Amino acid sequence: MAYYPIAIDLTGRKVLVVGGGTVALRKVETLLEFGAEVTVVAPQIVPEIERLAESGSITVERREYRSEDAAGAVVIITSTDDEAVNRRVSEDALARNILVNVVDVPELCGFIVPATVKRGDLTISISTAGKSPALARRVREKIEEIFGPEYGEFADLLGEMREMAKSRIKSQPERERAFKQMLNSQILELLRAGRDQEARSLALSIVNESSNG
Repeated sequence: MAYYPIAIDLTGRKVLVVGGGTVALRKVETLLEFGAEVTVVAPQIVPEIERLAESGSITVERREYRSEDAAGAVVIITSTDDEAVNRRVSEDALARNILVNVVDVPELCGFIVPATVKRGDLTISISTAGKSPALARRVREKIEEIFGPEYGEFADLLGEMREMAKSRIKSQPERERAFKQMLNSQILELLRAGRDQEARSLALSIVNESSNG
């Protein structure tokens, strides 16, 4: 099966997690990073999920899953040890056209979660279409070695320059040339060395030169 890759905005939107173990915890923590409103349904939960509930970060229902729990969710993730529960959650979600992921059971999924490397707003995802999570993890580890935190800083700086370029550089081809020049410049190396102000100054000089040219 071929999966169409998308990036979805979950900010302030309900995501249901069925299951309360360590796998569910990892899913919850990642969802919170992306601003989701998380509800966990499980009869037992690990202490870390309990603490998140006590802090008000998530909502927890300490009971078995019910079909009505799916109402209002844009995404559902289930990670229980009960095959019947996982299948029921999948069927309920698919019947409502809700995106659903059943951890490690691709045939019950409406979507699969790729291995991810996140550097600020730069997100790199790796998928094997569910065939080999181990291979996806191996590739992720290699990518983590190559792309350090400076890439997140670079993405932020380019975002700032993009807004500036829109108002200062009227020609689209000139804007494209300016950003190609930034990508091929020493900005990334300066950020890697912690010389943030020099990196920003160089980016500004490229934008200013392009606006005058």
